[in-house]
Amino acid sequence: MLSRVADSLFWLGRNVERAETIARILDVNYTRAMDLYSQRDGRSEKLWRSVMHCAGFVSDPQPPVTGKSANDVFGFCAFDAENSTSIVSAVRIARANALGVRAEITTEVWELINVLYLYVEEQKLRSVMREGPSKFLRRVRDRAQAFAGVSDATMTHGDGWNFIQVGRYLERAYMTARILDAIDVANEPWHESQRMLEMCCASAPFAHASHQAPDPRDATSFVVLAENFPRSLRFCTREIDEAMHRVSRSPRGTFAIEAERRVGRLRSQLDFGSIEEMLSEGVQTFARGLVREYELLTQDIETTYFPRLPVPA
Repeated sequence: MLSRVADSLFWLGRNVERAETIARILDVNYTRAMDLYSQRDGRSEKLWRSVMHCAGFVSDPQPPVTGKSANDVFGFCAFDAENSTSIVSAVRIARANALGVRAEITTEVWELINVLYLYVEEQKLRSVMREGPSKFLRRVRDRAQAFAGVSDATMTHGDGWNFIQVGRYLERAYMTARILDAIDVANEPWHESQRMLEMCCASAPFAHASHQAPDPRDATSFVVLAENFPRSLRFCTREIDEAMHRVSRSPRGTFAIEAERRVGRLRSQLDFGSIEEMLSEGVQTFARGLVREYELLTQDIETTYFPRLPVPA
């Protein structure tokens, strides 16, 4: 497969996943922020800052996050084209990548991405806020989530599909680690653990898996180590590892490139480590270490499969 094609498919998977995750984060937190603002005790501002942190919206100076400017913050996270990690930017990047590899994806995948793009482009902040942002955010979530099912059901499961898988699960793991970093559930009331679970789409799965009174450490352990929950760090890292081995054709338990070595080490840590060992220095320290590892993994993948070669003068 051409390096350019692999690059586009990888970032197609990542940006569709990013759009879905940001939409869910905003949907979970917007109503909470409005309820807290009515109490005028500063908690609304704290909540918005945690949202911007877990979503990666870090700038200097930061956009205002006071209760009166909640709509401005929402607009920055959802519609600001100059913000490379907003919903509109993620969808535009995904569509541009899909257009560049139109011959490598199915008609069904292209139509789904294009419909999502056209829907987001026709929305305006004022009308979305007037109708209530939940309607817009849930449509983005539904269409982004459909991408996984349509690509799985209609594309040949070869190298192209595997690069989409790597991008999807790497972005999912990366954003989950950022959410854990942003919300220090160990030092907060249970409702913060509940908020973390909802942002990770884990509230109902955790409730079904838990057989005792909910505890912040149990919630964190579920998001990190649940073997069969498709958004846990353990599950995502396993999927990245297996997709990369399918691309390289290297036997399981070995590594052919640096990226496979790094993801194999991460997988071993999550498969065989205990939550007590992982959180011995605190949830945030653990989460920040994982964020850095996923960033380095991205660099390793880019270096091997789609390096940026210098253009001759």
